[in-house]
Amino acid sequence: MRVRRGVRWVGIAFLFVMSAAACGTSSVALSDDDDAPASSTTSSTTTSTTVTPSSTTSTTTSSTTSTTTTTTTAPATVDGDLLRDEEGVPLNGQTDGVLITPTGWIAPIVDTSADGWTVWTPCGRTADLTGGRVVEYADFVIDPGHGGNETGAVGPGGLREADLNLEVALKLRDTLVGAGYSVIMTRQTDVRVPIVTRGEIAQALDPIAFISVHFNAGTDAWSDEPGTEMFHQIESAESKRLAGLLYEEVFGYLEDFDITWVSLSDAGAMSRPNREGGDYYGVLRRPGPVTSVLAEYGYISNQAEEELYSDPAVQQQLADATLRAVRRLLTTSDPGSGFTTDPIFRGYGPSGAGRTDNCVDPKLQ
Repeated sequence: MRVRRGVRWVGIAFLFVMSAAACGTSSVALSDDDDAPASSTTSSTTTSTTVTPSSTTSTTTSSTTSTTTTTTTAPATVDGDLLRDEEGVPLNGQTDGVLITPTGWIAPIVDTSADGWTVWTPCGRTADLTGGRVVEYADFVIDPGHGGNETGAVGPGGLREADLNLEVALKLRDTLVGAGYSVIMTRQTDVRVPIVTRGEIAQALDPIAFISVHFNAGTDAWSDEPGTEMFHQIESAESKRLAGLLYEEVFGYLEDFDITWVSLSDAGAMSRPNREGGDYYGVLRRPGPVTSVLAEYGYISNQAEEELYSDPAVQQQLADATLRAVRRLLTTSDPGSGFTTDPIFRGYGPSGAGRTDNCVDPKLQ
């Protein structure tokens, strides 16, 4: 088993590989919990070049979301080449870099040999591959929440959150790459990837930040202001600062629209604990030491907002606002704002621990 590095690789070349078109015909079915919906989306794609195991090339390429309480303090067991908790879920932090497989999937690397790589598959198993492209580092990992058989929220007009998440995430990817940053996405088409695997992709690449893109549903409390919510990791000062900067930039853009918004009374930048006091959302908990934020840009359950977010120009502006927040994170000491000091209790919900049972792996090569 490969031991994860304790230092970050330095990203020098900002190469861009859009490799997930091959995923478009694949379907990942699982029993994991996510938190909202999506529609069919396509993206332009460049097939990754196949390299030999000794040829390590740093490149970039372009879903997740909420889970609830789980702990990884129980004795771990070894299943194949992966350590697993007592529920059979792989423990995060076991890989180093990712392999973009010949079929376009992103697979964290467990080990390297003269013949190829042992990888963590989308369904949390191991597989031995002989071709693909190695990516050792990315500045940002962008996670379009949901996908495949999990749609997430659905607006009154039929807009699926998973599709909207992907559209905004693809624009965010292109915007970040255009600004000189390297980017990996956890999915680039309408497929379902378990939360535990999304978290492992982040840990394997050790980026500046992991941003999970979402849109919300569930409130009918009318508001004069957008109900934007940015969730940060409880124990991370940088995650909290990024959430506050994201809130400033996104809210500042949206508040100029003259529409009727919906919002919870405590909307803003906040954390959400689980029963044990750790991070409730798996997309904040499973990336572990990586600075991570769950961005709920607005409510697609509100018809006025659904219509607004359906506009590609608005989607691009949300991506631009996210870029501005990222730049401020890296170039200023701005603390961010909009922090909710006493969030309302949102419940603990069902137990969704990133499970990978009943998950069928796609063809990887």
